[in-house]
Amino acid sequence: MTVTLAEVAKRARVGTGTVSRVLNGARNVSPSTRDRVQACIREMGYRPNLVARGLAASRTGMVCALIPAIGAPQHGEVIQGLGDVLHEHGIQLMIGDCGYQPDREEAIVADFLERRPDAFYLTGVVHNAKTRQMLRASGIPIVEGANLTDDPIDCVVGYSNFAAARALAQLMHRRGHRTMAFVASTSDPNDRIGDRLKGYLAACAELGQDTRGLVLESANNFNGGAAALDIVLHHAAPIDLLLCATDVLAVGAIFECQRRGIAVPGRLAIAGFDDLPLAAAISPGLTTVSVDRIAMGRVAGHMLLQRLAGRQSPYTKIDVGFTIRERASTGAGIAP
Repeated sequence: MTVTLAEVAKRARVGTGTVSRVLNGARNVSPSTRDRVQACIREMGYRPNLVARGLAASRTGMVCALIPAIGAPQHGEVIQGLGDVLHEHGIQLMIGDCGYQPDREEAIVADFLERRPDAFYLTGVVHNAKTRQMLRASGIPIVEGANLTDDPIDCVVGYSNFAAARALAQLMHRRGHRTMAFVASTSDPNDRIGDRLKGYLAACAELGQDTRGLVLESANNFNGGAAALDIVLHHAAPIDLLLCATDVLAVGAIFECQRRGIAVPGRLAIAGFDDLPLAAAISPGLTTVSVDRIAMGRVAGHMLLQRLAGRQSPYTKIDVGFTIRERASTGAGIAP
């Protein structure tokens, strides 16, 4: 049988308003009264109706986060940082997995909005027109993450995937690589992968005739990396560097090289993107683009808290930056 707030108040010999003030941590309750009310709450097993309290306060204490894949560590790290900040302030996360599908993202946003969340975190900056319209019309704080845009729904926290891929290609050119191939993902197309391809192509155009660039497409898994390697090996012009849009593709290519007895980086240098834990664990270690995703999640959390407190952040766009981790897969640390 559910215990009501009125029953707690009757047992404690106080009004229902006093019980509410104790539950809300208000200071205008005497210590003796507070102790008596809290003792009754424990004895009676009272559980406050958070839905009713949220409706009365126009808050539910819940933030929705949409990510493309629950099992992907790069998204899990963002959620870890975001959750750490929000949980410190009594706010819970409700997570939706949209599977890199814009229509599914739209449906999840519509369902979550019916549950009256206080705010949203979205992965990426490209969404259906209907999704953007629903979120803007909701009037609640929205933070998009993992990429950057000049036209956010509300606020954005991330880094330029375009600039990161461009910088990686230019660095590899300075290291002496002239015939590059880029492997894009076909199994989970999104704005981050698209911007990485654009950044690579921009670098090739800027380097001009001094660099010839090839673009391949493959499924974002180990087998996809192996398939891309097979194409590279049979290409008319010898390729000396394989740039992969994800670490998963790059590691798949390295595994296939090892299976075939192809020296990395002696015959073919390989680089990835994301700096997953596997990138530093394999041999040779994988050169890749690294981002502090836990910190990115924490920045997103603080931005949402600021907006929920009614304070407009002076920044609607925060760039957390990136780092290129050079490892042995492209020759770093290998004696000449």
